[in-house]
Amino acid sequence: MAFPSLALALATTLAIFSFYTIDGSFAGDDSLTINLLHRDSIDSPFYDGSMTFSQRLGHALQRSFNNAKRYKCVTKGSTYKADLIPDHGEFLMNISFGNPSHIVLAIADTGSDLSWMQCKPCLQCYNHTGKPFNPKSSSTYEPVGCKSKTCNTLSSSLDTSCSSRKHCQFFESYADGSFSNGTVSTDTVTLGKRVLKNIVFGCSFYNDGVFQPTWGGIIGLGGGEYSLVSQIINYMPAKFSYCLIPFPDTNGISNKTSKMVFGNFDFGPNVVSTPLVQGITKTFYHVTLEGISVGDTRVDIRGHSNSSKPVPKGNMIVDSGTTLTMLPSKLYNEFERALKDAINVRTIKDPQKTLDLCYRSSKVTKMPKVTMHFDGADVELSRENVFVTVSKHIMCLAFSSTTSIPVMGNLAQINHLIGYDLENKMLSFKTTNCQKM
Repeated sequence: MAFPSLALALATTLAIFSFYTIDGSFAGDDSLTINLLHRDSIDSPFYDGSMTFSQRLGHALQRSFNNAKRYKCVTKGSTYKADLIPDHGEFLMNISFGNPSHIVLAIADTGSDLSWMQCKPCLQCYNHTGKPFNPKSSSTYEPVGCKSKTCNTLSSSLDTSCSSRKHCQFFESYADGSFSNGTVSTDTVTLGKRVLKNIVFGCSFYNDGVFQPTWGGIIGLGGGEYSLVSQIINYMPAKFSYCLIPFPDTNGISNKTSKMVFGNFDFGPNVVSTPLVQGITKTFYHVTLEGISVGDTRVDIRGHSNSSKPVPKGNMIVDSGTTLTMLPSKLYNEFERALKDAINVRTIKDPQKTLDLCYRSSKVTKMPKVTMHFDGADVELSRENVFVTVSKHIMCLAFSSTTSIPVMGNLAQINHLIGYDLENKMLSFKTTNCQKM
């Protein structure tokens, strides 16, 4: 979900990023370090030199608004599959399946669980520049049986059926009409130099929709049992972290990478933590936002309720694939008003007509302290977390309103070391210069 932008590679994952490529190495026996490359980096296979900065940013912002819609179903108790948008992953990921290994470049999606890729024989597939995975060429490939625990578990969140060969079939559909259909399977996965056996994924023989030719499939990084991240933690501690670097202003192109670590991480001092809250589905990473402040002016979520009930637990999703931070409409309006009063200089219009509060960058000489108040954790935001440069001289508020569940986007996460402790159900933040990591 994102900036022409992290998020986590884990899908479970996390940057100013919407798409990143991943390449990995090990920091030790109990951790794996991965590079996250912004989709608009000059080293990204998605990089389009013909696009201007404003065009890239415009696409990213539109992805934010589209991504916000995907969460509507969660508040109504629907399954996550109904509102996923396949072309809005968090970042690009280079991953290898099979033995011998077959490299796939796929969208890492923190909003879904089961990974899938196009496979031979491709009976109905979208145009793909890479070669489909051939399961017959892999000595470690195995289809999953209909009566297996894996198939039974997946049936609670996906449409599953049984083939004539008694193989578990999956069908995943998306709100825009795109779909993927194939066989639930297991095979060896290689990340960096680490070989992971018996990873569950979908070998898809029927696909159609708005998928791009460079995409070999979807890598699910959500919190469900059969996401890639959940399966990786069978090999190492149930933790992962990432640190997103700032996206370059205007037409500057970066070839630097963000970092993501699967396994143990050491935050050191000055870290704050908030509980991860289980939502209706395990896929999304929920936290509890209590309010937001500008200087000494604080606006609380409770103030926008028609009752005196406490703040609902798990009322915000942390998402590396969404660029903007989305707030409830009333909270956003009061936050914008407080920020406008504190800055107290003349506003201008967004040249892209997308964002509401914009200034000439040179006119904002003093930035008020902005803090997001989570349950047990106050996360201070810098100027680059609060405002996004939309043209050479103009910056706009990187927040917007939503009628869906609020989302903490990747712009608000940059230059914070963010750690997910899935065993203890905690999310940690530490202000960090991510480019120096």
